[in-house]
Amino acid sequence: MAAKKPAKKKKSANKQPAKPAKKKKAPTAKKKPTAKNKRTAKNKPTAKNKRKPTGTAATSAAITAAIKKTLKKTNKKKPASVKPKGRTFASVEDLAAAWNEDGRAYHSELSTRLTKAYEEGVEVDLDLKDPRTRDMGDQVMRAIVERRGRGARELFDPAYNPLMGWIEKNDRDLSFVAILGPDELLVHRGAPWQRDGIAFHLRGDTATPLEDVFGIHRSRNRDHLVLARAAGLEIRDARAGLAGSPITTIAWPSLEILRPPGISDTAEWERPEGRLSVEQIEISDDGMRVIVTCYRQGILLASRHPGEPLWTLVWPDARPPYRFDDTEPDDVPRPGDMLHGAISRDGTRLAFGSQDRGHFLAEVGAGGAPSWYATVGHLSEYPHYACFSGDGRHVALNSCHFYNGATVAFDWEGNRGVDLYTYEQHPQAPLIDGGLRVYAACWLDKPVLDAIIHREAQSPGAFCLAGSGILRICTPSGALATAQGFGSSAGAIDFCPESRRLAISAYSGFVHLYDPYEDELPGRVDGYRSRREVSRWILWEHLPDGPIRW
Repeated sequence: MAAKKPAKKKKSANKQPAKPAKKKKAPTAKKKPTAKNKRTAKNKPTAKNKRKPTGTAATSAAITAAIKKTLKKTNKKKPASVKPKGRTFASVEDLAAAWNEDGRAYHSELSTRLTKAYEEGVEVDLDLKDPRTRDMGDQVMRAIVERRGRGARELFDPAYNPLMGWIEKNDRDLSFVAILGPDELLVHRGAPWQRDGIAFHLRGDTATPLEDVFGIHRSRNRDHLVLARAAGLEIRDARAGLAGSPITTIAWPSLEILRPPGISDTAEWERPEGRLSVEQIEISDDGMRVIVTCYRQGILLASRHPGEPLWTLVWPDARPPYRFDDTEPDDVPRPGDMLHGAISRDGTRLAFGSQDRGHFLAEVGAGGAPSWYATVGHLSEYPHYACFSGDGRHVALNSCHFYNGATVAFDWEGNRGVDLYTYEQHPQAPLIDGGLRVYAACWLDKPVLDAIIHREAQSPGAFCLAGSGILRICTPSGALATAQGFGSSAGAIDFCPESRRLAISAYSGFVHLYDPYEDELPGRVDGYRSRREVSRWILWEHLPDGPIRW
């Protein structure tokens, strides 16, 4: 599949884009599964080995099927209509009143239908269109730009589709985001392969550019902040923010480290040029281990533990069980696309993979070398993303095909050594979402789940899955807590229980800042049990005076 810029057309909290496009990669030809890169003949779904979903997964699948059936009926091509003339308004206040009235009516009706679909599992007509035009959106954006965002939230409800004229000019991913406080963020604009990307420190209404930062992550206990800089991984006291000196810097390794272990001395391996293209970072709660995913280069593990290697190549690996059974001694495994890596909070468990293979799980012992724990087959075409639960027991593993996908939750306990077949459902890794291609995910603690359902939750928390314009919150058993739209493909995500904030950066150029403990105000977004967006940053390069807070 050729990797392309994601389409920017908004989908509802149940719709998935059908256009074959991919967000975060430079154009490339995608490797299709072959006899060489499939695990066994059993991987192929057949009448014998293809299992039907059961329990909560069956309910979710039924809802998804009902929605798809509805869309098939309602999304038929309609006769071309005459383009309406632009509306004029006597004042900004009149524009805001019409904008908010039309938008709230649209979102309220769509949310009512979505709620019926999710709670009752019935077919609903989702063929609704936002009545606000691009011309109207252009007037709103000009008013916001003129005010530099001051008072924008009080005047205008945020939107997506009517702003497409502005969004389509954006060609930058927002690849990293970290919450420093209730109204303070770090965000990076630019893809891993783009050397002219830039980071911003967003605080209040001020956006301050940061030099030499191309990767950002804050530990889940909120103690440590790690920044990818030219010199290496800079680890800081997160509560001190950017003030003062870093705790330490782990210098980048030589690119010779990317030579896959297990290949023969005569194998033809080419050392990459340039620097590491950092795509994803995660740091353990103690700040001692960091997993670094590098775009089309490999997955690395950095360690500050005495006696452990400073850097270890996690992927690719030519040794069993990571190599294909029919691999020749001189074959060199390639890193592949869709590299993904995650580390548990205690730094002892890893989940990783690429589009060419399955999802792998490994343990990190006292010596610092990862040892294979299990292999989990994928339900959709390409392994794509991994995320640990707060206690490290469950791992959400997403695979995708175009904009759609499937996410399973592997249970670590008692499953050492399992090798689960691809394209089959397994009790060790039940399906928890059957629709999203997940671009970013995090774990939300139980108090958030309690706030969403307005009662005591049975689950210790839930996975927050951000896909192509759709956010879903699902427990490890597959129970759905929330589904809501946010526009474009997600770039990164962060949750901070201390500041009670959830941040999602997106390819649209927006950074959405939510209070996940609060219900959204009526009519502000399409969704089911939607979380409240408290502010939104606009980081388009084409804004005349830089980023704006909405």
